[in-house]
Order: sequence, then C-alpha cells, then structure tokens
Amino acid sequence: MTIIHILLGWMGTRMNTIKNARTWLVGMSLSVLAALPAAHAQNNYTNAGVSVEGTFTLNYSVGGTSQPQIDNTASPTTFTVDRLVDITVSYSSASDDSTVAPGAQNEELVFLLRNDGNDNFAYFLSTENGTGDDFNTDNLEIRYYVDDGDGTYEPGADDGSPTTFASVTSDVAPDAILWVEVIGDIPASQPDSETSDVVLVADTYYPTVWLEAAEGSPGSPGTNIGADDGTNDMNSVAENVLNDAAGDGSSDVANDGKHSDTGTFTVSSPDLTATKTVEVISTNADGTFVCASGSLVSANEYAIPGSCLEYTITIVNSGSAAATVSSISDTLPSEFTFNGATFTNFTGGTEATPTAGDDCSSVTCTVSQTGATIGAGVTATIEMRVTVN
Repeated sequence: MTIIHILLGWMGTRMNTIKNARTWLVGMSLSVLAALPAAHAQNNYTNAGVSVEGTFTLNYSVGGTSQPQIDNTASPTTFTVDRLVDITVSYSSASDDSTVAPGAQNEELVFLLRNDGNDNFAYFLSTENGTGDDFNTDNLEIRYYVDDGDGTYEPGADDGSPTTFASVTSDVAPDAILWVEVIGDIPASQPDSETSDVVLVADTYYPTVWLEAAEGSPGSPGTNIGADDGTNDMNSVAENVLNDAAGDGSSDVANDGKHSDTGTFTVSSPDLTATKTVEVISTNADGTFVCASGSLVSANEYAIPGSCLEYTITIVNSGSAAATVSSISDTLPSEFTFNGATFTNFTGGTEATPTAGDDCSSVTCTVSQTGATIGAGVTATIEMRVTVN
C-alpha cells in the first residue's frame, strides 16, 4: 500500500488578498482563483509587482517503507501580482456650498476621490456641465486637499492647504483620498430653485514612482494609463487591469481608468411681490369714529372729508430664502392726516412713522421700514390709517 502526504506552501513578500482576475495552475492540478472585490473596504491589497512563489512537498511510502520526498523547492511556481486600476469619485454634499444665492461667487462642490487599486497613481481632473439642469456655473476651477488618513473632509486643518489643480495630481497611494473642490460663480439672473449640475471626472495617470522598486520607473509619468494588450505573462512586470465602474461623465464607461460623479448647485433666493391697496374703514359722517383703532364698519363706506381710510402694503416672499429689505417707504398725500401704522411679520429692522395727528399738508408724512428680514414663505404687511382732510 502506498501512502501519500502532500504539503503545499506559499512564499511571498506579502500574502494578502490578491486583487487580480486570473487563475493559476499550481503543482498537481491545484488551482487558486483570486477574485476582484465588489465593494470598498480597507483593502490591504498586495502591491502590484510582488512576485509570489508557491511550493509543495510530497511524502509517501511503499509497503511501509518511506520513499524520497518530492518537492519543487528548487523551482517554485511563481507569478507576478498585476496592477489593479480602480478609482472612486463620489460627490460629498455634506461639506460644500451647494445651496447658493443668485450672483454668488466662489461657491464650491466637494468630491471624494479614492484610489481603490494596488499601486500608486496620479489623476487628471476635469469638469463637465450637466445636461438636464437649468443653467451652467461660470468660471469653474479645481483644487484638492490630501486627506490625513481619517476619511474626513477637514480643509485648512488636518488636511492642510489646498493645491490648485494644473495638469496632474500628486501620486496617490492605495486607499488614500483626495478631497476635490470644484469652485464656480453663480449667474446673477438665476431664479429660486433652479439647478446647475457639475460633473467631476478623474482619469488615472501614471505616477512618478511605483510602490515596488522591482517594477522600475513608470514609463510615462503624468500620462494616461491604459489596459495592457490582454496577453498575460505570469512572470513579467505587473500588467494593468482596469476595473473601474461607469460614471456620470459623458464618455465614462466601465473599465476605462476613469470615474466621475455629479454635484449640484441649487439656487435659493427670495421671490418678492409687493402690492398696495386702500379701503374705507368708516365714512365717519358724524366725526366720532376713532380712526387709529376702530374696526371696519361695513363693506360699503364712503370716502368723504373726515372719513377713515386704511392703506395696506403687502409683501409676499414665495421664495426659499429670506430677504433683507434695505428699505420700503410710503409718503402719504397731502390730503390726509396720519393716525397710525402697524407693521406685521418683519423680523428686526427699524420702523419710522409720522406722529399721530400730523397733517400731511403741513409736514411730510413718510412711513418706512429699513433693514428688516422677511422669511421664506412669509407675507409681511404695513397698514396705515389716515383721515381725509
């Protein structure tokens, strides 16, 4: 009877998860498959260019007598870990100025850019205007911060100072993050609730240095990285395997070395309308009606000398943002005597009125409100009571 014991061994610089879509045949028809992961986690991927060696030993006996060991220690089975090119671009709305006012300048959208591959890469950054929105943002610029490792957007603090993008980013290590700001100006003419979509596109470029010295120097730093020819040499230098998802960019398809996402500016502004009406509160033929505080007598009163009238200025803010009223004023005609004014639903500001009893033929009777705020969805009024001279 022959008894066989087989021991397989793997030797390599590092043995972590290998992010390559290939199958290797090792030893006595033993195959090992390393699959591309579907979701991001702290990857700890084996670096591109690492040479992995596999060995085995076979011990057996015949009739109870041990036989010489068989192994491949002198000639291990080897392969080179290839270069996974994968990238994520994701809009990060929690940290930016996506709600904007008409005419606002230097507003920003913030995007996360993460290297999901297993080697250093650099990136070319560009923007596109959306096609299903209301307007285009003007004067777009790009700058980026290098995340300090905690995955939190901290501009000017732990993430340091920004770098204005010119031609290509600095090298980005596996799992490292850049926080990319797209900065632009909002046209002054845009009404409330209109939107402007901005697409950030990141294209993978060769870095200045690979992680593994055995890979030598990147052939063309600062140029676009592409897939290799599809012929897999198991023991050559690492070959490029593109594994990025399709993005929002107009030409961003899966496995092209690019990824993109869309951020949106939304205009938030007041939408003001103002009207002025007049109503006869009391004919006051007998002169006994108290014009400053009396209630409407009927819907069929007449404007004769001595009658009490009420002017109402109504300001409606139907927009999604508060409006600060620099000033609103009404100078009453000289045919009136001023009795009083009521201001409703203004926040803050300064009110000014004539003195009750002022004859507007003798003094200037101006009612005004300056510096007040009218909130979104709020209707504010100024009611002025006067007597016809």
